[in-house]
Amino acid sequence: MIYMDNASTTWKKPPAVSDTVYRSLQEGAGNPGRGANAVSLGSSGILLRTRGLLMELFQAPQPENVIFKASVTDALNTLLLGLLKPGDHVISSVMEHNSVLRPLEHLKQKGIITYDLLGADEEGRILLQELPQLERPETRAVILSHVSNLTGTLQPIEKVREKLKNKDIFILADAAQSAGYLPVGLISHDLDAIAFTGHKGLLGPQGTGGFALSDRLNAAMEPVFTGGTGSDSLSLHQPMFLPDKFESGTQNVAGIAGLAEGIKYIKELSLDIIRTNHQRLTEVFLQELSTLPEITLHGPATSAGRVPNFSMTFATLNPSEAAFRLEQDFGIIVRSGYHCAPLAHKAMGTFETGSVRISFGHFTTETELIQLIQALRTLCEVQHGRLP
Repeated sequence: MIYMDNASTTWKKPPAVSDTVYRSLQEGAGNPGRGANAVSLGSSGILLRTRGLLMELFQAPQPENVIFKASVTDALNTLLLGLLKPGDHVISSVMEHNSVLRPLEHLKQKGIITYDLLGADEEGRILLQELPQLERPETRAVILSHVSNLTGTLQPIEKVREKLKNKDIFILADAAQSAGYLPVGLISHDLDAIAFTGHKGLLGPQGTGGFALSDRLNAAMEPVFTGGTGSDSLSLHQPMFLPDKFESGTQNVAGIAGLAEGIKYIKELSLDIIRTNHQRLTEVFLQELSTLPEITLHGPATSAGRVPNFSMTFATLNPSEAAFRLEQDFGIIVRSGYHCAPLAHKAMGTFETGSVRISFGHFTTETELIQLIQALRTLCEVQHGRLP
């Protein structure tokens, strides 16, 4: 099997990830913050060390400014529901995942907020020049994906604040598709929050994720979920200090321990080397793809300004059939459909059919790439009856 669906979840993982998860479960993952016993303190140490790794990765002010959640969807909901108040206005874009669009639409339907969406060009790059005309006095936040989950397009989120008249507007980034592939930081990209998932580019287990936030944003937010934290247990009120303010219930200690190993792997390899390798594979793939007129690429046609996540359609083969043939005939796993990004498909002209999405990971090899290209070429030849 050749796995080319890394934008959904990365596979394979570094051996240390699964080894650490197993060891954590077998040797004792206590309840962090719930007691002074050795097992509980050991689990608290796992959380603290992983926060430190993420603090460094995302340029958070302190480890406690890194909040663990069950997923990036959970993180994005916490950020939006905790920040937005009646009468607020939000700016986002047509290239967003439903993890952003659905919370915004939910709040709009309840009469709490209004929102507007930036458009996108033919490569899926958001039109930042539209920001000034969408900004209002009541605009509270701008929320954008760092990289499109559909097209792999890198978005210029670091330029958002300079386009805004009100520099105090909060800027939130969905880094689900960029964390572990590209640098992204609160300071370097002038952001107030970065939402991340652990199971994609960071190479951790599923069920891990969270967000890093600035002190300024924290001061403006209210808790969304409340409950046991192991702190201030005599009070009926949620603690207002970080990270307890946004973390109720027992954490996924084993998953977070595995996430730490994924981050260590990324750190030791370095994002520069990862980026160079992905660009090399991307250049080869895009060059070969350009020789197949039966396939239309939806997204950047060069390795610059993108990650190795490719959306495509076939001239005479619907996406679900193409994905089925790739798996059944060639053992290649890809994803077809709408990828939880309906407005992005409208912008790319693929709303009627969806698309095939092929995405490389940290362990994709040149040999696998060659086999993928050969398989796509064969599919195209079959479309035109050149093969039985």
